[in-house]
Amino acid sequence: MADGLKMMLAMAIFFGLMYLYALSPEIIEKWKAKKLQKNNLQKKENRKVEKFQLKKKRDQATQVIDDRREKIKEHYKWLEAINKKIESRAKAQEENII
Repeated sequence: MADGLKMMLAMAIFFGLMYLYALSPEIIEKWKAKKLQKNNLQKKENRKVEKFQLKKKRDQATQVIDDRREKIKEHYKWLEAINKKIESRAKAQEENII
């Protein structure tokens, strides 16, 4: 009787392993699909973060350029004002001389 139980146990294990072997490609395929999906989601999240960082850098660079442009405009206006003062002084001196 003990031999019969051993045989039944061996046959149960054998058929269980055969069943597992038959299903293993499907299980492996599901694992791979799940891993691939997880990797794709991670890549999408990384791209979103990267796009946000690049947009932030572009905005900062644009702000720096706009600030420089404003400073240049102010400096140009200041130079024009000085140039007008110099021209008016030169005219005044010419009128005084004449």
